[in-house]
Amino acid sequence: MKKVTRVMKIMAMGGAATPAKLGQKLGPYGIGAKFCTEFNAKTADRKEDLVPCILTIYEDKSFDIVLKTSPVTFLLKKAAKVEKGNSSIKDAPIHVTKDDIKKIAEYKMPELNVSSLEAAITCIEGTAKSMGIVID
Repeated sequence: MKKVTRVMKIMAMGGAATPAKLGQKLGPYGIGAKFCTEFNAKTADRKEDLVPCILTIYEDKSFDIVLKTSPVTFLLKKAAKVEKGNSSIKDAPIHVTKDDIKKIAEYKMPELNVSSLEAAITCIEGTAKSMGIVID
């Protein structure tokens, strides 16, 4: 069994990881370019998405990548077509539809600690509310 050197969470846009952006995190382990090549190949179909992954680095400089679903906050902002959540009451309200919430809940379901789609929808609605997003 290989000895684990480090386990870390890395977030990058799908298909767009570069050693320049991730060099500080990966440089000390000597896997920057190899990681970026493999990550980009695995996430080529998710180009517009922020893709978190769990990276396990071994002593022999080999590594494993476990891809996760995009964060709920990122998905809500994407659905609302905004850069960031609504931070003040002065800002115009940001809207997403019930359908957007349902799609996000279905996508996130495997990673949420819930047993039903209704519970997943409630979780996503809570996140939207905390971001100042109005659900239509």
